[in-house]
Amino acid sequence: MVSCSESRSGSYKKTLIGGGNHNPLVDKQRNFLGSLTKNERENFFSTDLVEAERRAEIWMHQADVGSDLVEQFSWATPDSRAIKILKHFGPIVEIGCGANAYWCRAMEAAGIDVVGYDIKPEEGGKINHDGSSKKEKEGKHGFSVNNGGPEVLSKNKSLHNRTLFLCYPDEDELEEADEGQANYPISMAALCLQHFKGTHVVHVGELYCDTLSKDQAPWGRSSSPEFQSRLASEYHCLLRATLTNWLHVRDTISVWKRSETCSIIFAGEEGVDDDEEEIEYRHIPIEEKLPTDVAAPCLANLLVSEELHNGKGQYKEVQELKILNLSERNTDSITAKGNLKREVEQGETSSYIKKKTK
Repeated sequence: MVSCSESRSGSYKKTLIGGGNHNPLVDKQRNFLGSLTKNERENFFSTDLVEAERRAEIWMHQADVGSDLVEQFSWATPDSRAIKILKHFGPIVEIGCGANAYWCRAMEAAGIDVVGYDIKPEEGGKINHDGSSKKEKEGKHGFSVNNGGPEVLSKNKSLHNRTLFLCYPDEDELEEADEGQANYPISMAALCLQHFKGTHVVHVGELYCDTLSKDQAPWGRSSSPEFQSRLASEYHCLLRATLTNWLHVRDTISVWKRSETCSIIFAGEEGVDDDEEEIEYRHIPIEEKLPTDVAAPCLANLLVSEELHNGKGQYKEVQELKILNLSERNTDSITAKGNLKREVEQGETSSYIKKKTK
């Protein structure tokens, strides 16, 4: 795992992406980080450990280097591990790939089947939108960026079975909704989820409660609250890994899978109309659940419990609650009668569940 801290070897080495292809973005970014001391990288925002004048000097240097690299390449940095993850979930479609299409190019170089779209193929993702040369507009990198936005995900059937890839999708908000789309969200990423027909979503950027910026907290700098709320409610996270980051950024690559949903229907009092209540829950297979025990290194020892071990370094088997078998009854036509809590107390059937398909 590579971040702003040193690698195990103590140095920032050149990294290759996909099939041995050179990755100038990660090399230049790590060259900058490697020019700093370990203390400066790890404690950059500490008022006690880094002097204010030195912090200002580093900040201005990073701003100059970073803006130039964003203009040439990408807002976030792909590395070999990120490309390996993306390859596992190919084929890929990226919406908002930008004029540089740097992540798409890295994927293509690694042999991944990828297509990229942007509503501004000639200047998308750029900091300066008015300085593109003719050569840049012709696509000097050789990767073909298609003209289109989130709506292509539903209109183009060939994209329905692809994994959706989003890198800093809401760095720029949509200017205005088109006429007749007044109820559409202004977040490009949220629009993508609205149109997406596939199963997996890969997000690159900061996520909820994982940002260093107080102004951009708690959602981070990459995608809107609307997108992140919908992503967390309709999908479950399978994987999350850090990327090579600038001093003020906590970008990760995360993989999300569309969740299966069930509804529990509670019927009200007999004779009372419109008193039925339906609550939806998600089913997440045990092999797709992320670990819930997480601690900072300084508190990791608190998560070790002798009660969980059987003396052989293995965890004891924990029994799981099971839903009562309703196979002998016609569950499709059953509605819960009375109060669910009272039924549980009386030892009766705890719930009636109907599978919902979307």
